[in-house]
Amino acid sequence: MPRRLLDRCSPDSIREFCAAARQRFSDGIALAAAGRRTGAIYLWGYSAEMILKAAYFSLSGIAETQRISWPGDLRPAIDRGRAVFHIAWPSAGAGHNVRAWAELLIAERAATSAYPRHFALEVQAHGQRIGSYWNETLRYRKNFAYLYEVRMMREAAEWLLVNSSRL
Repeated sequence: MPRRLLDRCSPDSIREFCAAARQRFSDGIALAAAGRRTGAIYLWGYSAEMILKAAYFSLSGIAETQRISWPGDLRPAIDRGRAVFHIAWPSAGAGHNVRAWAELLIAERAATSAYPRHFALEVQAHGQRIGSYWNETLRYRKNFAYLYEVRMMREAAEWLLVNSSRL
């Protein structure tokens, strides 16, 4: 008997985040082409979230295949962002806040080996753009995204994907 889909999932890790980010980005392109604009935005938001998390945990020295968990890794990263870098990180949907993950990544880079200023501004701008169009609660909404919203989200998520090796 074949194993169920959920039973075939690997634990969260940098490698899994990167692979899933590429898949969800491609899925978003397919949905946008089919006129499913809000679904495309939804998937591009998750793609961006995973790219930023992978970059953050890679910077923090976690091995590519090391398991990333809420209590051991995600929650402490969020707490560090709030306490050390004073990032305005809302409690609701904290693990999914793309803007905050982008700010944490920039802050950590500045504390270790800074990005060039223009690159840090690009990371922040794309994180803010995604944060203004995307939230994980879109899954509960029937709204139909405007074409400019689709374009803006795709451009921002694509920029993060293309530049993921530099994040």
